[in-house]
Amino acid sequence: MANTSFVFFAQAADGSVTATAAAPAATTTAQSGAPASEAGQQQAPPPSSGMMMIPFIILIGVMIAISMRTSSKEKKKREEMMNSIRKGTKIMTSGGIIGEIAEVQKDQFMLKVANNVQIAISRSAVAQVITPAADAADATKAEVTKK
Repeated sequence: MANTSFVFFAQAADGSVTATAAAPAATTTAQSGAPASEAGQQQAPPPSSGMMMIPFIILIGVMIAISMRTSSKEKKKREEMMNSIRKGTKIMTSGGIIGEIAEVQKDQFMLKVANNVQIAISRSAVAQVITPAADAADATKAEVTKK
């Protein structure tokens, strides 16, 4: 007659598995075909959901930090551009109008777009400075000396 043996598995509330064999462990096999000594080994419990979320939280934190740094750099660059605008500065508005600053007021500029044509624009309408006022003055001096 064949040697018949039984293996009893018990799972605890914490997820650990224990095996109890009615015969010696070396000759006993589990239902999967593995020796009972291997089947009786306890496996490490799976990581908790909190531990699995830590990399995502770190990734989101890094992305927020990079975004804040980039936006603060852009804000500083825009502030420097707005402070550099003086009378004679050539600018382009967000609507695509190109002109020269004729007058600087508290919250708006008078923009000269053609001979005897000036329009009032808001400070927020300035998209970019094409030629700073100091460079424009140097350019006119350079043209005068060339002739």
